[in-house]
Amino acid sequence: MSGHLAEAISIAEIARLCRLSLSYFVRAFSNTVGIAPYAWFVQQRISHAKRLLTGSSLPLAQIALECGFSDQAHFTNAFVKATETTPARWRRKALAHRQAA
Repeated sequence: MSGHLAEAISIAEIARLCRLSLSYFVRAFSNTVGIAPYAWFVQQRISHAKRLLTGSSLPLAQIALECGFSDQAHFTNAFVKATETTPARWRRKALAHRQAA
């Protein structure tokens, strides 16, 4: 799943590839990892976005697409939900912190 962050995800398809029912896969994944598969996937996309925000000068819209979000608004909404700040604010703060160090 980590290698396919930019692609659309179907938890049902992943369950099928694992030869498990959807409900069993979701329950087993949640019990093992501690969160639901889709929440984990979004978390991985946000982590990848953070790396791109600090390690590149890509525009937010491009980062959104590189991380598998449908557009910048979808990316911003997911990012704010995960971090309580916008990607642009997070980038400015992270870069300022890096320059101060």
